[in-house]
Amino acid sequence: MKASIMPVISVTTDSENLTMNVVADFPVPVRRLWDGYADPRQIERFWGPPGYPATFTRHDLFPGGRSEYFMTGPDGTRSFYFWDFLAVEEGHSFEVQDGWTDEDGTPSSDMPSVRVLFALGETPDGSRLTSTATFPPRKPWRSWSLWVSSRAQRLLWLR
Repeated sequence: MKASIMPVISVTTDSENLTMNVVADFPVPVRRLWDGYADPRQIERFWGPPGYPATFTRHDLFPGGRSEYFMTGPDGTRSFYFWDFLAVEEGHSFEVQDGWTDEDGTPSSDMPSVRVLFALGETPDGSRLTSTATFPPRKPWRSWSLWVSSRAQRLLWLR
């Protein structure tokens, strides 16, 4: 697979149920894809849109665990985020509550958090990642689809 090929094969949204599904295929074994998410140094290589690299300061991939990270913009401004791990099935899936925080890790009351299930599976040519996001009612969520698509593009380094 060439780096210019987008691994995302579908993005579907359901505005009635406030969900978005992103499906992406990768020419690597499921274990390699899992390791890309499990290792904070690897996830930093693709998490966040181009020009806004992520730095994970905590990454506890187990039920009840938490990840904390920030993204640094081109002007040096930092935005802070968290994942609270709701469920983890080693090598197969994990589910998080994904949201914004202030600099000390306190979840933002002004910004929505999103529940996201990341499921990994085998394909004849490698692996498939399906992420299903469920958004809170009456919160803006269209921009998430653009962000998720750009993040999937950055996953190409896994090949």
